[in-house]
Amino acid sequence: MKTRAKVARRWLSAIGFVVVGSLVGCSGDQEPVYAQLAGQVGGVGGADSKASHYAVSRFLEHASMGPSPTAVSQVRAQGLESWIDRQQKMAPSLIRTPNDLANYELQDMVAHRRASKHSETQLHNHFVGGEDQLRLRTTWVLSNFLVVSTRKIQPYGASEYFNMLQTHAFGQYGDLLKAVTRSPAMGFYLDNSQNRRMSLNENYGRELMQLFSVGLVQLNMDGTPKRDAQGKMLETYGQKDVIEATRALTGWNFADPDQKRETSNHFNYGKPMVAHWANDHDTGPKLVLGKAIPGGQDAVKDLDSLVDILISHPNTAPFVSLRLIQGMTTSDPSPAYLQRVASVFAKTQGHLGQVIQAILTDPEARAGDDPLKTIKGFGRIKEPHLLHTGLVRGLGCRLAIKSDWDPAQVWMAYSQQPFNAYSVFNFYPPNHRAPGSKLLAPEQKMLNSTEFSRRMSQYHNIMSNSNLLSDAGCDASVFESAARKSNEHLVALIGERFFRGAMPAAVAQGLVEAHKNFWHDNNMMKLTGAMLEMAMLTPSFGVSK
Repeated sequence: MKTRAKVARRWLSAIGFVVVGSLVGCSGDQEPVYAQLAGQVGGVGGADSKASHYAVSRFLEHASMGPSPTAVSQVRAQGLESWIDRQQKMAPSLIRTPNDLANYELQDMVAHRRASKHSETQLHNHFVGGEDQLRLRTTWVLSNFLVVSTRKIQPYGASEYFNMLQTHAFGQYGDLLKAVTRSPAMGFYLDNSQNRRMSLNENYGRELMQLFSVGLVQLNMDGTPKRDAQGKMLETYGQKDVIEATRALTGWNFADPDQKRETSNHFNYGKPMVAHWANDHDTGPKLVLGKAIPGGQDAVKDLDSLVDILISHPNTAPFVSLRLIQGMTTSDPSPAYLQRVASVFAKTQGHLGQVIQAILTDPEARAGDDPLKTIKGFGRIKEPHLLHTGLVRGLGCRLAIKSDWDPAQVWMAYSQQPFNAYSVFNFYPPNHRAPGSKLLAPEQKMLNSTEFSRRMSQYHNIMSNSNLLSDAGCDASVFESAARKSNEHLVALIGERFFRGAMPAAVAQGLVEAHKNFWHDNNMMKLTGAMLEMAMLTPSFGVSK
């Protein structure tokens, strides 16, 4: 154990490299081990393209909640484009909430905890084992900038919001914005349910423009800011636009509750909001972003008109495309990459299915499928939730792993629980840049001592419980078999599952040496977990390039 602790301390002292330098260079400078890297590129064509294990694993880091043995086999058999097409045609995984977990007395905290655990379990089961992995990844990305949070809404509201995002993940972005606007979860979270003709509430109208569509600063199609003659960035909208948009959004309220008693589902999270009373809506003419909304329209028509204005605004294509790219392939795309994707958004009026395909199949995204052609600065730090689901999927699990201290709770990344952000600005700001560089690296904001401490203390204990692994359908026997042969065989398997088959030689050697005398009660999965704890601290694991 002394050897392992010493190596761990040495690796922890290099955390600054993980946080700051991992996207700047850090690829191709170490000789990979336990894998043949020749012929890694197979292209994005059909099944005859023979895409390599490395290329497919990297693609799935972009297009799913993490590579799994089954998903790797599917993509290699079908080809990337065919897999994308099949995924987009799959029915969405949805959360079904029993009536007693949707409608319970507000003061019943036992029922509230049960409802929370049900929602968390269903979410993680879908993220880990759902067949519609591309849709789930897209929903995860959307949820990180179209934010609602259980810090204000009820668990059932979060589940129904997830279902709504799943349903619209590959449709028109305008239709998604309308569904978001009418979502009771969003209506309560950002107060548009309180927005009335005689008492305007600007909260949702402001965020609809700032965070969900046009953004604060005027953009060129490649995402670079427009400037005036003095070099000052030009604002996209002013306070007058916020007021006019807010007027167009008046009159929405929750559908009539299904229960007569005062319950946690008072806001009727399962049904879109409705415009009950015509007098609550401002029917006067509006002018938003220089575009007129005629007078005399009801709340539904005004919402349609407002969304049409936002979708057709030249800022929306690059603004939303950047958020989608950041969540899937790279935190800091080149202007050329962003422009190509934004052009698809503009051409299709925001057809998300085509935009997602453009993001995933762009030459810049796929260049690194050959490890010798990695683009400097391309990639993204794996946020805690994606790192966690990727690890569980890499173990071959079909469901989320239950907690070892509470069988009603699932094991999760506690620093980033889905739909539990501290504010509408999510867990991290999308414009955060890495210290000491100019690279956008939003997810880096989540890397702190608490996060690394959790990574170093959970995995070998959880993974030593064979019952938990068996219940989740994990592929534990493969890891146990490799570990019984030798530490080298186990490291090779970890390299295949979690490093695309290209673990750097220094990492492999460190894992073997640190665990030579690891006392594990003959529990091979505890040894596997201990190795993964150390592997998770390396940039080659924690950064998807």
